[in-house]
Order: sequence, then C-alpha cells, then structure tokens
Amino acid sequence: MARTKQTARKATGGSAPRVNLQVLQKKKAKAKAASNKPSLKIPANVNSFCVMCRDGGDMWVCDKKGCNRVVCHKCLIVSEEYMYKVKKADVKFICNDPKPYFGFYSKGEPVLSTPPIIPGGFQHAMTSQVAPLPTALVHLHLEGLHQDIGHPQLPFNLATPESMEAYEKEASHLANTLCAYSRVVLFLTTHSDEDRGDLFTGYLHKKPVASKPFQVLQLLLSPLSKVADGADIVFYVCGSVVTNPQSFDGVKEVAQQSMLLFDAQNLQLAFTVPCLQSVLDNTIIQGFPISSAAKVALNNCGRFGGGKVSVD
Repeated sequence: MARTKQTARKATGGSAPRVNLQVLQKKKAKAKAASNKPSLKIPANVNSFCVMCRDGGDMWVCDKKGCNRVVCHKCLIVSEEYMYKVKKADVKFICNDPKPYFGFYSKGEPVLSTPPIIPGGFQHAMTSQVAPLPTALVHLHLEGLHQDIGHPQLPFNLATPESMEAYEKEASHLANTLCAYSRVVLFLTTHSDEDRGDLFTGYLHKKPVASKPFQVLQLLLSPLSKVADGADIVFYVCGSVVTNPQSFDGVKEVAQQSMLLFDAQNLQLAFTVPCLQSVLDNTIIQGFPISSAAKVALNNCGRFGGGKVSVD
C-alpha cells in the first residue's frame, strides 16, 4: 500500500471543517482503544515537507529504495474513485519517474488508468529533497568584530591564558546545549594577515595578534568537539588564508568537515549574502553536499570583492 504521513503546514491560510469539542471529548475512550491497533511505521528519516511545494500536510511517501522524499496530496491529486486502488497493500508510490508519470505502481505496472493530476511544479531541483533537520547556526567572531547575523554569538580572544580559558568555558557550555541538534553550521569571522595568511586571534595590550590557522582552529574547535566534528564551517575571512599555501594547508589539516572559504583579498561580507543563502538552502534544506551547493551558488552570484570561492 502507498505509504502516507501528515505533517504541519507552514502556510497559515487555508480552510478547515468546524468540529464540536464536546463531541471530541466523548470520543477519547474510543480513540485510545484504536491507538493500540497496529499502524504503518514511517522511517524517521523521511522528509517532513513536500518536495514540490515545500509545505506540510497529508503526504505520499516515496517507496523507491534510498529515497526519503514525500509529495503532498495537493501537489499530486488522486480522485476519490481511485483512492481505494492506491491504498492496496501491494501498491508502491514513486515520487519521480520518467514520463508518462503515473506515480503508483503494482508489480511494476501503473495502478491508475490515467496519470494523476499535478497542478504545481518543483520549486527547486528534481534531484533534491526537503529534509529540514534541526539545525543550529553559530557565529564565532573575534572580539570587536561582532556581526549581527541572527545566530548565537561566541566571541573569542585567545591572546592571553585568562581570555583563552574564558572562551573554552563558554564554548564548552554552548556545545552541551547544541547536542540535541542534528546539524550545526559554524560561521567564523576574523581578520587574516595579508602576507602570512595567519588568523587574528585576539588583542594583547590593545594590539591585534595573529597565529597560524592550524593552531587557531584547533583552539577554537576543541571545546566544541561534541558538535564541531560533523559541522560545516563558513569562513568570513579575507583571502590570504586561502592564497597562502602554508596557511591553506593548515586549514585543511584541521578540517574534519566541509569548509567554505573565500579567496578575495578584501572580502566584502555584504557580497557573500546571496551566495551563502543559496549554499545553506541547497545543503540544509535540499540535502546536497556543500561542494555541489557552492558551485551552484557561484553561478547565481556576483564577485566577492574581486575573488572567487574555494571549497575543500
């Protein structure tokens, strides 16, 4: 039987029948008894929102092996007269097949005599999915370089033992609060030395100091190890950290996850917004790897202060 599920809609409009709450109360006992009956189990990794309209509601769950996508009943309409056919035990639903598309199949043959009604269309790539896992966005930034980008802020100054200890304490506490999230994206904002590619780590006697990227990233990420090992990292850092071979090798040595860096000599953060919006949508929502998402974003965005994007 074609699997179904129901998820909350993100849109606030629509229509719904009126119900009498007193009648519902009387039905509680019957509902409790019915809940003990065996029900169809839906895998936990099945998408929550329709791959076509990105909204919730009543869903058809794809039965193709390895596919977690769902299509809502409003985007793929099956008339009432055929509903009993698609709910038979041997019927499988396939979300994306070559034309002509019939959607529901039994032993490889279409169940419907005519293709189902599909009033809408895909709002993104047909190879993507809509799998919004609980995601935390965290902004690590050099003290004094605060950028209000709407994420939890984690300032750092690693120039003294005391300030380093204070950062480690705050970072460890934050890591404990983020353990419940399935995915974490870290944003790192600091300056880089134009000649050596070193990353600014803090201030000593009110003057900035810098260290090798390998050392800086180790100190920043170690207290966040509970969540950083699988996190994506976006560098809001000027391009010398990429263009200097030794500096970039240090970054790659630490990397245990996907990292996105810009190699523009004078990175202008305002220019990165469209690119990052595209990257995050394609990775967090649509499930593409960050390397593929960055290439797509580059085709839709302008220059980043005179440079390009490097993905490793």
